[in-house]
Amino acid sequence: MILKKKSLKYLNTIGRYSLLIPIGILFIILVFYLSAPVYRFDEPQVFQGEKLYNPYQNINPAHWRKYNFQVQSKAWGGLTDGRLNSNALIKGTYNKLGFDHVATSDYQKINQFGSEKPSFIPTYEHGYGIRKTHQVCIGASKVLWIDYPFYQSLSHKQGIIDRLGKDCDLIALAHPLLLGGYTFEDMKYLSGYQLMEVLTNMRVSVDHWDTALSYGHRIYIIANDDAHDVSNSNEVGRRFTLINASDLKRETITQALDAGAAYGMDFFRIDDEPMTDKIERSRHIPYLQQASLSGDTFSISVDQIADSIRFVGQNAKLLKLAKNSFQANYIIQPSDTYVRTEIHFQDKSVIYLNPVTRHKDLGQLSRQRLGEVHKLRTNLYRIFNFSALGLFLFLIYSKRKKFRKQQK
Repeated sequence: MILKKKSLKYLNTIGRYSLLIPIGILFIILVFYLSAPVYRFDEPQVFQGEKLYNPYQNINPAHWRKYNFQVQSKAWGGLTDGRLNSNALIKGTYNKLGFDHVATSDYQKINQFGSEKPSFIPTYEHGYGIRKTHQVCIGASKVLWIDYPFYQSLSHKQGIIDRLGKDCDLIALAHPLLLGGYTFEDMKYLSGYQLMEVLTNMRVSVDHWDTALSYGHRIYIIANDDAHDVSNSNEVGRRFTLINASDLKRETITQALDAGAAYGMDFFRIDDEPMTDKIERSRHIPYLQQASLSGDTFSISVDQIADSIRFVGQNAKLLKLAKNSFQANYIIQPSDTYVRTEIHFQDKSVIYLNPVTRHKDLGQLSRQRLGEVHKLRTNLYRIFNFSALGLFLFLIYSKRKKFRKQQK
């Protein structure tokens, strides 16, 4: 009987302490929300100026490197997606598919596999919110644990981007269309990031990209599988990034991405295709040969005949369509703020090029910055929130103290 009472007491103690873990996590998240900075945003300006920046002007068609920055491995004891993938399996699968590099982007964790090589790019996927408002952090020195998992305002999203920017070479907004993680209004005002994951297996977010470009944000494309099971041919080698770089060193690759010398490839998926067939088909993907600017004439050529070459401009307007050709050109008009190109092939694969953009001075090429912390509002917000929290905790403490006295 005594042993039974002791066991029950022990179990009750464990039960009470086990509740402290989720309560503690929720309290930390509450503190994140209560201390979040409040931003003010300027109105965006469309691309303007007499100068045209072409990110492909100096490319070498022999130097296309095949990259993927989104695939998850087994992490956190298998709690997250990717539990079926080992580092060795990821590397082996992507090597067979002809990739020059795959960066494993575990959730909230930098995977150190291959870190001894000059080509290693520490990468992780930041975010644990219910709306999947995530970021791919490329060239990350450490993991940021702050996030707003239940609701994110424009200020919350900008605050996360700014924090990530302190410890990452490049920030890409991950799968913007998925679960409404990023809205079109966000694309209008958010700044401080360099890339957008326009193509993934989960979503195609071209409309988000065009919205950002139409509001003057010089944002470049990346395309990733975001595979969670690399043994499934449907998930691998489908959407990836081709980077024009002379070597595979981290600095070379990140600089090329930042400058826009890359494009996204949507390689047509054949459902449940045998992996051996996909590997063979992957050896024959089309490549960009030229994307040059001469005066105001933008000329495109590829190494396989394209079903159509589409030039797209402000507000996703179709500017020109060329059919059944290896090449096409477009004369950029004074009214064109940007021009990007889609190259559609007969097998339904698509190449998405980065835009040619207008600027006043190419010598000081920059990205517009719209969000700035409003110090007064932020301080007032924090003072009010923590005062309210302190009062709430004091009332709880007082009631508990009064209750204990009554029990005696």
